[in-house]
Amino acid sequence: MISEKKINQIEEIISYKFKNKQLLQNALIHPSYISEKKKSLINNLSDFERLEFLGDRVLGLAISTIIYKKFNKNNEGDLSKKLSYLVQKNFLHKIAINLKIDRFLKFSSKKNQKMNISILADSIESLIGALYLDGGLKNAKKFIKSTWGPYLDIEEKNMQDPKTKLQELSQQKIKKLPDYNLIKKEGPSHSPIFTISLKVLNLKKIISQGSTIREAEKNAASTALKIINEK
Repeated sequence: MISEKKINQIEEIISYKFKNKQLLQNALIHPSYISEKKKSLINNLSDFERLEFLGDRVLGLAISTIIYKKFNKNNEGDLSKKLSYLVQKNFLHKIAINLKIDRFLKFSSKKNQKMNISILADSIESLIGALYLDGGLKNAKKFIKSTWGPYLDIEEKNMQDPKTKLQELSQQKIKKLPDYNLIKKEGPSHSPIFTISLKVLNLKKIISQGSTIREAEKNAASTALKIINEK
């Protein structure tokens, strides 16, 4: 269980007081923690993933509504790019770090760094799901608008998917597409980790991981672009 002191701290960070503290507890206890501590938590079932499922939908609706009203001259394509950027795993991980969620979230200490990134990203959606159930859409949207607000004006050209950027660059230079290959899948079903390889241009083979194949490929593409820009 998460201490009352930490519950108060996270409520202060998100500027919302939960009426049902158990919802907040559930949002901050990942299934991997219960699995690791199963002897002492044998009767404790995780609601994390259900809250994550709900929070994902609430976040998508809230961000869609916010950017629809704010950017009334943008077309559907531009709005879609902005939405995709603002709800992607890497961005949610950034939000989690900004909110210091890693200080409160309980998850398996055996997870590697890449899996931790995915878990922290998922925790933001779980938190939003809990906030929605406790305070309704109005309070969930208020939290989302406040937290995502500083990032809403990022230009669309800086939101382009790294895979798309790399593909365009590779086709432009050598008329070939980047070559992605799945190496392995490991980890439990509720938190899988995919390892892929990327061969592109004249770079050495890049190995990357993610909670989905798409995320692993995006991470590899981001690494490739970083290497290319540093040359």
